[in-house]
Amino acid sequence: MGGKDLRLLLLGAAHSLNHSLFVIAPPLLSAIMADLGVSNKVIGTVSTAASFIYGFGALAGGPLGDKIGEDKTVVIFLLFSGFSTFIMFAAGAAKSLGLFALALILMAVGASLYHPTANSLISKTFSGRVSEAMGIHGVGGTLGVVLTPTIAWYIGSTLGWPAAFAVFGAICIVFAFLFIKNFKNSGYEAEKRTVGSIIEAFRVRELWLLLVFNTVIGFFMKGVELYFPKYLQDSRAVDPMWASIAYTLVLAFGVPGQWIGGKCSDKYGSKRVLIIASAGICLGILSLLFVPVYAIGISAFIVFYGIFFYAHQPALNALTGFLSPEKQRGAIYGIFFFTSFGIGSISQTISGYLADLYGFDIAFYMLTAFALAALTLSFWLPDKREPKNS
Repeated sequence: MGGKDLRLLLLGAAHSLNHSLFVIAPPLLSAIMADLGVSNKVIGTVSTAASFIYGFGALAGGPLGDKIGEDKTVVIFLLFSGFSTFIMFAAGAAKSLGLFALALILMAVGASLYHPTANSLISKTFSGRVSEAMGIHGVGGTLGVVLTPTIAWYIGSTLGWPAAFAVFGAICIVFAFLFIKNFKNSGYEAEKRTVGSIIEAFRVRELWLLLVFNTVIGFFMKGVELYFPKYLQDSRAVDPMWASIAYTLVLAFGVPGQWIGGKCSDKYGSKRVLIIASAGICLGILSLLFVPVYAIGISAFIVFYGIFFYAHQPALNALTGFLSPEKQRGAIYGIFFFTSFGIGSISQTISGYLADLYGFDIAFYMLTAFALAALTLSFWLPDKREPKNS
């Protein structure tokens, strides 16, 4: 295996762990809320705080990776987030919302460093097939996350929900040392690094529409991510175990979605893929809400949302790279991650508030409106592609 292939494989595994940490809670949400004695609005607010920090920290993650090295930045994420999960044992024992929030926020602080670092590295390293490499990196992340909700539900129902967090935290710690071993003396640290300025990155005019599009995606993504299993339980009378399996299936369909999105973006252009993906996402959410036979509506959502939501990611990441000057790329990826995962996380609080007052159908109507807005914006995106001679 070549150096680039090994690097991509390791990044894919780290990507998996990064996302796994944030799909542990959804299938265990009912147990967590009962144990801590909190409402949908409260748990949504805590999740918003963690998600906002997860996005906000990316503003530092990109420049940090440029400055100290991407490999070191990834190791920091794995160790910091991994050890933070063990605070969940104290939160469970004390039935303390404060300790639960502390653990979730510290996990988010460490995890926030990863995405801009990895995306910047891939966009610089895999010239000529950036979208495909983004897709493969996404596949690596999604493959590992596919089983996380079901595994987390099983561990949480057997050993208690704090144990589910701690198991994945321990894997992060072990993997940090594997990462150090595989990158040691590889010559990787010797590469010349240029630190990008966030202020300079904001001056790239072509990126503004893409930034708005990315933010709108975050508004529906974060609400669906947190509440989909609970929506199935409360609004569609689905058993908690089957709700966690449904969430797992969404992620499973994301695996081919990532690969297809990357391959098609290289061949047909990112803009076309983003338009088609946005339409598929809307079709999935509308099926969930309005198909009268619930089994069919849920199945359609799993397939369409799973494939098309994840297909948009390599296309969007590649297009962002094509529009960004290389010396500011890490900073720009940090800004984009912040808008989708940070600012977008506000929808979790709003969704929880609407669910408490009016039920989850109303909350998901709001998320659908954001998905339709993203589809509208996709037609106005710039159509820039990677130069053929790169």
